[in-house]
Amino acid sequence: MIFLTRRLRAFGSALVLPLVAAGAAKADEWRFCVGLAPDSHETVITDIFASPEESTRLERRFEAYYRGRNGRALTFQCPRGYSDRTQALNAQTTALQFDQQMGFAVSNLAAARVAAIVGGND
Repeated sequence: MIFLTRRLRAFGSALVLPLVAAGAAKADEWRFCVGLAPDSHETVITDIFASPEESTRLERRFEAYYRGRNGRALTFQCPRGYSDRTQALNAQTTALQFDQQMGFAVSNLAAARVAAIVGGND
């Protein structure tokens, strides 16, 4: 037992964080998604939402919604979620500022629309 305790201390978060992260994936996480169309210099950033879904599933849903609704393809990225809503808001703000600095037109996908998309079926 002493050996195991020393090993855990020696590796610290390298051993503990993956275990915590694996458990966190099953709980709702605060997140947002960003859709990007580089050719038209357009970015869509969603409002913050809580979801336990995997990023790839969310990205597919947002891409299908946007293509069906607007007739254009955007590539969506849904960063890993945060346990704290404020952290997600800060990351969202950083993404918004970055896209604006890069000269992209940034629009918002409102919370009600996001809820309908996230709640949709594949």
